[in-house]
Amino acid sequence: MRGGSLTASALWLLVMAAAIATRPFLPVDETRYLAVAWEMWHGGNYLVPHLNGETYSHKPPLLFWLINAGWAVFGLNDWWPRLVAPLFGLTSLWLTAGLARRLWPDAPAAANAAPLIAFGSIFWALFTTLTMFDMMLTFCALVGMHGIVRARQTNSPNGLWLLSLAIGIGALTKGPAILLTTLPVALLAPFWAPVLAGDIWDRGWKRWYAEISWALLLGIVIGLIWA
Repeated sequence: MRGGSLTASALWLLVMAAAIATRPFLPVDETRYLAVAWEMWHGGNYLVPHLNGETYSHKPPLLFWLINAGWAVFGLNDWWPRLVAPLFGLTSLWLTAGLARRLWPDAPAAANAAPLIAFGSIFWALFTTLTMFDMMLTFCALVGMHGIVRARQTNSPNGLWLLSLAIGIGALTKGPAILLTTLPVALLAPFWAPVLAGDIWDRGWKRWYAEISWALLLGIVIGLIWA
């Protein structure tokens, strides 16, 4: 971990410590999601989330599964639900630095600045401490971006496997919203790939779109395993 990521991680730790010490769960969203996780824990039905005894179909179950997994390990508490989504936000800062390193390998200052710029943005300031789905979705989107760029830079399918995993986990996080951030980048590759550092893909655009298609289908299958 390098300078910018270390600084952003330290800032994250300070903000999270202050939030856990001083801020209650905020209605309506945080309290609702915690109630869904509690009903999953109390009722033992880990397949279908419920709220007030009725099926809760507004969001996929990944956040609730992770909260329950933490309770199974650490016991019932209120600090673990506060950490689940923010931990994805912390990891997203590292992924942001790594993506900048891939995009601008000759500009280490970009990789140092990227996580600090992200952490200082309004979005991060508003959502980084909240028990919500946005930081988890951001994490999945960044994993997908890494996969797309890696596929171009290595000329291998490994990056597209990573894209599939990102789409699948993103679907379990917030449904098809993951496609709004990953698919445009993959589909518009002819516009940005020619100036991508280290782009060695040599199998043509027809093959590119074919492999993007199977990556998308595999990601959808992963997301539909729960449904």
